[in-house]
Amino acid sequence: MARFNSYPFWTHDTVAAAVLAGVGAASFQIKLDALASELKIPAITACAHAWPMFLIFAGVLMLLVQPVAGADGAQRREDDEVGHQRRSRG
Repeated sequence: MARFNSYPFWTHDTVAAAVLAGVGAASFQIKLDALASELKIPAITACAHAWPMFLIFAGVLMLLVQPVAGADGAQRREDDEVGHQRRSRG
């Protein structure tokens, strides 16, 4: 009988995702460098070298915005429950 683990994500999943992302990013960087060197436009060359920083910045921004949105939704639910309790009493 096979046993199935019912877990969302654990360390080995995170490591595998990081390795796959790193290999994909390195491959993409090589292709971008070749394209930027062919075009010889300074703005495109700068973007080709800086895109990992943009990606990291976007990820950090998403991590910071998500908890704030979740807390805002929790506060709204709490306010709705308090309002509903007041209406049902009166």
